[in-house]
Amino acid sequence: MKRIIFIITIVSAISVGAYAQGLFSVSYDIGLPLGGTSDYIGAPSFRGFGVEARGFITDNLSYGGSFNWAVFYEEKGPQEWTNDIEGTGTAFGKQYRYINSYPIMATMHYYFGEWDATRLYVGGGLGAQKIDQRTDFGLYTVNENKWRFGLAPEVGVLIPVNFNSSINLSAKYQYAVKAGDADAVSYLNFKIGLAFM
Repeated sequence: MKRIIFIITIVSAISVGAYAQGLFSVSYDIGLPLGGTSDYIGAPSFRGFGVEARGFITDNLSYGGSFNWAVFYEEKGPQEWTNDIEGTGTAFGKQYRYINSYPIMATMHYYFGEWDATRLYVGGGLGAQKIDQRTDFGLYTVNENKWRFGLAPEVGVLIPVNFNSSINLSAKYQYAVKAGDADAVSYLNFKIGLAFM
């Protein structure tokens, strides 16, 4: 919990600095697992949010920082447990699988068009992702909690609502590299938010 508070504090500090000359966005995020992540949890995530701030270098180029949180969950089973349980081999039963993903990214975006109209943008982020992966099986729990290098290319659109706010819609590919024995984590992140200038 202390780490989450620390992360939110850092992103908020970046946000305040960028907000003075740019854009601040809050979003509801939906996640769709891809690749090996979808083998572990196939269900989409409807529990996610994000905050982001961008400062403008020119009218068409911004830098900034973002923090997202996605929660994936799926009940699997009954099925065979493939991990060794106290030297007894395998077992059969329900599994409860969780992934909490916390990407913290430095971002850069390029914008097309003028500010008084709908603007398309492309960009992305590089940074760190904290991945908490847990499997509960009866009385047993297996945790994989690791920081990983992450990247997140993104395409989106800003739709003006009034002179200082817009609807912010985007699709972002979140990818956290493999760390030790833990597989890479990847998912498509759909963002529905409000951006304030």
